[in-house]
Amino acid sequence: MPDTELRRALADHAGDMVVWLGTVTAAGRPTVRPVWFVVDDGRLVTFSAPRAAKVRHLARNRHVVLSFPTDAHARNVRVIDGTAEVDADGPRASAMPGFLDKYEHLYAGLGYDRAGFDAALSTRITITPTRTWGW
Repeated sequence: MPDTELRRALADHAGDMVVWLGTVTAAGRPTVRPVWFVVDDGRLVTFSAPRAAKVRHLARNRHVVLSFPTDAHARNVRVIDGTAEVDADGPRASAMPGFLDKYEHLYAGLGYDRAGFDAALSTRITITPTRTWGW
């Protein structure tokens, strides 16, 4: 389980709409992408298309970095390192009330309903934070 500082950082950013997820490509280059997420028992959970680049990256290297959006004056900067578990057979987004509460109202704008989102983004990624820094 994450320590107190990590739990506080997660709590401070649980309401953010996106987090920037950093992974490592097959060529060894870092890359980032915004993802929807929820905090669940001290971990971050996101969902992905099974064939997405981030899923391939995580199959080779489970280490990730998360960077949260900041205010316009960069007074609230937070970065979290962690490890990711990819689960193609895990519970879908519709099984997470917190995820639905946060994002389901946005599904239609992307062409999804609940079942469509579950089918298209069926791979669950659970990130366990290991370290944090920021100001």
